[in-house]
Amino acid sequence: MTIGCGTEGDCVGILDSILGSNKEEPSDEVRTSGKPFVVSTKFLPIRLAAMKEGKIGLDIKIKNNTGEKQLVSVDALLQNHAMIGFDPTCINKHVEKRVGEIEPGETKEITVMIWGSNQTKDGEYPIRLTFYSHYLDYKRVLNYMEKTVTVRVV
Repeated sequence: MTIGCGTEGDCVGILDSILGSNKEEPSDEVRTSGKPFVVSTKFLPIRLAAMKEGKIGLDIKIKNNTGEKQLVSVDALLQNHAMIGFDPTCINKHVEKRVGEIEPGETKEITVMIWGSNQTKDGEYPIRLTFYSHYLDYKRVLNYMEKTVTVRVV
């Protein structure tokens, strides 16, 4: 059953009008992967001790994957209920690191310290990392990407 036919013989069916057709329309836009950075992470030491005061470092390597110089910052966010944090008291659950400008193909490394306390229970705690590419200053965002890493507490 058809609703109507166009001049080129394209007929639109009832289901096609509701669900959409499978035809691709030509577009003038350039499609990119949308990932301005190549990111690798590692923990040093590998895990955090439970029920003990201590810290580990989250080493983050950021490589500029574009053909232009990028002004970069990194946000790290922990869940509120986690008894780990970005300061010795484990109160601060968010941290921002301003990396600076990264040339095309260049790699920069930063370290984010994660602290545990005598109330830190064992388990796995996710950390959401957001990498921002800025325009002119840190107030304007051009592009971003997210990655989640998990810190083990034993």
